[in-house]
Amino acid sequence: MAQSNSIKTILYGTIHRNKKSVEQIADEIGISANYLYRAGLPLDESGVKFPVDYLVPLMKTTKNYRIIEHIAFLCGFLLVREPRVGSKGTDKTELVSDYQEITIEAVRCLKKFLDKPTQSNYDEVIQALQTVMTKSAEAKKYCNKQYQGQLELEL
Repeated sequence: MAQSNSIKTILYGTIHRNKKSVEQIADEIGISANYLYRAGLPLDESGVKFPVDYLVPLMKTTKNYRIIEHIAFLCGFLLVREPRVGSKGTDKTELVSDYQEITIEAVRCLKKFLDKPTQSNYDEVIQALQTVMTKSAEAKKYCNKQYQGQLELEL
């Protein structure tokens, strides 16, 4: 994600650069199409602001979560989407192996970036670190399911 974008620019992309039309998005979130169109303009001089109450419905209907990612970044938080994990379908050894490989790759990318901080190496390390965070969330959820399953058996 390009961190230099403003919320208004990301909102514009979410509304106007989507597979769905502005009218369809407006209908699905319950706001007038005219208002949605104007609220999403990046340099809108009319003073139209996008209501926060419609932010979650907008992200869900467009399946574009860059706004919340950007807000989290601005506030100093890391945001990782919680994965769906089935405790029966995932092999424990495979989970550990995948996590280890992804982590090792992230360390390689980090070293490469620190040795030569170019835009390409930066993009690569950011993506690798994001992948580790996503895999960490998956591992955490898997562990929670395993632990909760054990607790249920003991009761």
